Amino acid sequence: MRHDLKAARAATSSLFFGNGFLIGTWAAQLPRFKAAHGLSDGELSMALLAFGLGAVLLMPLIGWMTAALGSGRVAAASAFAFAGTLVLPGFAPTLATLVAASFLAGACNGTMDVSMNTNATLVERAWGRAIMSSFHAFFSLGGLLGAAASGALIAAGYDIAPTLLVSCGGAGLLFLAASFALMNETERSGQGHGLALPRRGVLALAGLTLLCFLVEGAMVDWSAIYLQTVAGASLEAAVSGFAAFSLAMTACRFMGDFAVRALGRVRTLMAGGLLAALGLALALIVPEPTVVSAGFALVGFGLANVVPVLFSTAGETPGIPPSMGVAMVATLGYAGLLLGPPLIGFGADLLGLRAMFGLLVLCALSVVLVARPVLAPSRTFLAPGTTR
Repeated sequence: MRHDLKAARAATSSLFFGNGFLIGTWAAQLPRFKAAHGLSDGELSMALLAFGLGAVLLMPLIGWMTAALGSGRVAAASAFAFAGTLVLPGFAPTLATLVAASFLAGACNGTMDVSMNTNATLVERAWGRAIMSSFHAFFSLGGLLGAAASGALIAAGYDIAPTLLVSCGGAGLLFLAASFALMNETERSGQGHGLALPRRGVLALAGLTLLCFLVEGAMVDWSAIYLQTVAGASLEAAVSGFAAFSLAMTACRFMGDFAVRALGRVRTLMAGGLLAALGLALALIVPEPTVVSAGFALVGFGLANVVPVLFSTAGETPGIPPSMGVAMVATLGYAGLLLGPPLIGFGADLLGLRAMFGLLVLCALSVVLVARPVLAPSRTFLAPGTTR
């Protein structure tokens, strides 16, 4: 294996880790934003909605930009921008400024997410076998450590702004080191043009991504609040739900490439959806902190390899360059990840947060039902020795 390819894989893994670390930091601050500004669930959802809109509104253009400039360049630039803008919500004095700061951070996160997944697809192809799950494992590991670091800073008495400054500064240094070794292949100009709206060939795949990401987005943005308001956990202990989810997802993703080769893509998604539904049902039936955290861990096990499979499939769609395939699926998929959580908040004001989590069980079960008809007909690139 060439040294430069190993370095490129390590650099891309570092981007995934840093992005996860920042998302974990963001998730851990949400109960603090709510308390500091005296927000209801619906009002907090305005900031979550802004974060989601910032990403989704740019996604139709990100595929074109990545194809034109190269995924490595765009991923590095957007990583620095995300680390810089995520600090801003910590200095927001009002709900309106919190919403504006969240919009900017979300836009940078969306750009980073599409470009680094495109870069991971290129590295995977050059590597010659399925390794996408390992990249997403580093994202999950980053989320776990980001939430844990925030929990430690909270316990030490640090306010929101210092917590964000320390976390984002550390991530920025990691991104700087990774930027020197990123693979940067530009695609033929004729392949990467136009807006990255889902085409017919990937529309069903994008819908499946939306369902999976809706559940994952709820774990990121509402697991801590669910533990605090429904299960009665303390503010410090509330981060344990997201930590359990991230730890389970991390452990499973580090074994994910082997699992996908052994089970195939369709069965991996079906088993994952079933495990996620069982975990959510457990959290609903027994709203006690330890049990809820265990349920969220089961959701992490279930969803662990769903996202890598979906992005690999999107990046291998015949007739569509990787950057455009990833961006097409991400445009609709991240609508679930980023816009779903604020909708849960608005619904929680009307029906209660526990009732909204009940809807997530149905989303997870839907994955079980639609995985086979969506993925089985797809003709995706399979590395030697890889099975469906």
